[in-house]
Amino acid sequence: MGQQKSSGRRKFIIGLGAMGIGGLGAWFMRRPLVNRFLFTGEFDPELLTSSPTIDDDICVMTSSQQEGPFYYPSPERANVTEDREGQPLKLRLQVMRYPNCTPVENALVDIWHCDAEGVYSGYPEEVSRDVWETFVLVATKGTFVDGQPHVEPVNDSRFLRGMQRTDSDGWVTFNTIVPGWYSGRVPHIHARIVVSPQEQLTTQFYFREEVLNEIYTTLPPYKSHGVSPMSFDTDIVLSQGDANGLLLEIDTESSGNGMFTSVGRIGIEQSA
Repeated sequence: MGQQKSSGRRKFIIGLGAMGIGGLGAWFMRRPLVNRFLFTGEFDPELLTSSPTIDDDICVMTSSQQEGPFYYPSPERANVTEDREGQPLKLRLQVMRYPNCTPVENALVDIWHCDAEGVYSGYPEEVSRDVWETFVLVATKGTFVDGQPHVEPVNDSRFLRGMQRTDSDGWVTFNTIVPGWYSGRVPHIHARIVVSPQEQLTTQFYFREEVLNEIYTTLPPYKSHGVSPMSFDTDIVLSQGDANGLLLEIDTESSGNGMFTSVGRIGIEQSA
């Protein structure tokens, strides 16, 4: 039954795409249907793929996920924090070939995520805590690109967006903050990896809820909003399909300067 529901939801979302943005906005005027239909708890958190650690002599293929409506190319830089307040996070990412686990040099890694208040740079603050406002923005300002909704930025801010090329061992390191949450999604970080025009991966990184809940209830500015109301099984993206992104650990004891560390090892399958 769960598989039938998930398949039905995917067909429904595709149908919305065929309706066009105007049709999407008209449908979502039926506000009560948003939570009832989209947040139904069909994803099994046990299906999340955990990233191998640095000490693991293995790699896993990282599944693709939608880029979301708030993507645009990031500035080339390692420190993406700018003026955003929040728990400092060193995000280390390694791009590897799957299944032979060899590092990929000179791959372009682009990341973007919301701030501690749930706001994406380039877009209105109002959409962060109200899923209805998000749908209205997508419906009135968005277009469909390759079957997915996309909204052009409405301002020039670029915080928490950055791109770099991997070194000879496949690594890049970003200085950022722990992402906050916004309505409809569990906390996450978006990533796009480009090895060549034929080899690209768009995915999302997730974190353990118990670690985030500790941060959200004890540290400013997160604690003013508390824990995320969303869980893995009700997440709007995870509940729509089989792709599950990558689950990263956050090491809260890794640095004496107050910076947490998270490591993600990304397996990308070589194209035929």
